Parts: sequence; structure tokens; C-alpha cells
Amino acid sequence: MSDDIFDLVQAGDVEAVETLIAKDPGAVRARNAQGLSTIQMAYFSGQHAVVDVLLAAGPELDAFEAAIVGDAGQLAARLDDDPELLSAYSPDGWTLLHLAPWAGQPATTRLLLDRGADLAAVSTNALRNQPLNAAVAGPNAETRTACVRLLLEAGADANNRQERGNTPLHTSAHLGDTDTVEALLAHGADVELRSDDGKSAADYAREGGHEELAAELEAG
Repeated sequence: MSDDIFDLVQAGDVEAVETLIAKDPGAVRARNAQGLSTIQMAYFSGQHAVVDVLLAAGPELDAFEAAIVGDAGQLAARLDDDPELLSAYSPDGWTLLHLAPWAGQPATTRLLLDRGADLAAVSTNALRNQPLNAAVAGPNAETRTACVRLLLEAGADANNRQERGNTPLHTSAHLGDTDTVEALLAHGADVELRSDDGKSAADYAREGGHEELAAELEAG
């Protein structure tokens, strides 16, 4: 059953997911071989219509799911029950404070910061990055900068480096995210820092097709 629902989730087949859950409500709580839930996989796959269907089934969310979908009420409840979750890692190597801002969820990001989540926690996966690195790479452009600002205002290091030496500014420049670039610069991001392969943020902007932003970064 879990294989069936994960195939449908990945395919974004909303109608089929609805039908399956109607027949087997427990399918919404399935986990894949890595230990990730249907809700996590739907969100990671960008299948937000499927996320809505899964949430409509009314499941009790675990802390990681609540952080990702922005349910501050359920996240607070999970943390009240088990405060150690604040420093726990998901099966794919992220803390709650990586996931909430990556998903563009200001409410759960703010809650985690209020509870004292570690801004310098390093993911245990290949990226080896901190929450700010995850936040600037988030898929939700509409709320990305708001989450980044929350982390910066709480004291996140704008110049921290992830695997291969790139900084949050490198990532934002490559995406052409001028609002986030401005927020990072306002909090001390260094335009002169280079990744392990010798590239500046301007180089990343140019590679992303953002020539005007590249020129602005080079001009300082």
C-alpha cells in the first residue's frame, strides 16, 4: 500500500490519492523506505495539491510535517510533548529549523526560533548546511525572504558556508532573488567571498542568467 500511495504522490495524481485515502484512511500515514511520510514527499516533490488532499484527511502531524506545512499549533504541541525534537534530525538529515524556512513557513520558523532552535545546526546530509542555507534555497519565492529575515534577525551568520564553500549569498544570487540578496547584504553578507571552485556571488548570478544583479554585486 505504501508503494502505491507514494507512486501516486510523486505523480501528482490528486484524484487517485483521494480515492485511495477514502478506501484506506490509514494510507495517509504511510512511510517510505527512508522513513519519510506521504506529506513530506508530496511537499518535497512540489505536489501541493496532493499535500492539500492529505491534510484534508485530518492526520495528526509529526513535528517535521507540521514545520513544513506551517501548522504552528501542531508543531507547538509536539514540542511541548518532547522538547528534544527541537534538536532532532529528520530521516533525510534536516532539523526542524532547516525545514520550516526552506518550506517558506514564517509561522513555524518564528515558533522554532522562539523555542531556541539552533541557528548553527548542521544538516547530516550531503549539503552539510545550516538553516539559513536551506532557507535561501526554498521553493516558495513569495515567502522565502520573510523566512530568511527571521533567521538573520535572530542572529544567523550570513556568511556561513555549506558543502563546496558556497554561502547563502551565492545561492540567492544564482536564483536572482534580489530581495533576499538585499536582506543578506544588510546583515553583513560579504560579496567578496568565493566558493571552493573560486566563484563569487556575482559569478553565481551570471551563471543563473541574472546579469544585472551580477553587475550590481560586482559594483559593491
